[in-house]
Amino acid sequence: MKRMLMLVAALTLAGAVQAGALDDCMRAEAQSPAVSACLQQRQAKAEAALALAEQRTATAMRDLDQVTGNRYRTRLALSQSARAFKVYLDKQCRWVASSYASGNGAAQAQAGCRIDLTEQRLAQLAAHAGN
Repeated sequence: MKRMLMLVAALTLAGAVQAGALDDCMRAEAQSPAVSACLQQRQAKAEAALALAEQRTATAMRDLDQVTGNRYRTRLALSQSARAFKVYLDKQCRWVASSYASGNGAAQAQAGCRIDLTEQRLAQLAAHAGN
């Protein structure tokens, strides 16, 4: 019984975490194909913004490395962080999709997850590099 309650709580929490891009698109669009199109558009926008933010942040970190004589190797640390983020993004959102047990909405949930995490990463980069 205790395990069942923990599972229900975990699934409820997982659903609450998904409030974001998926919910926004579902409120804006009534039909599933329109929701998917909304998610695709928002994901493309988020990925393009992330690429630009990563370039700007890399430039700022390269400048910082020059000022500090590369003492802290911030550009290298940023590069490692970007690679780790991409691995996390893929694995986390694959888990979100699998939690739908191949049911309806798994692909949309995965896209929503990717958007939400990408937007969080954008906020983190902006906070640390003045983007």
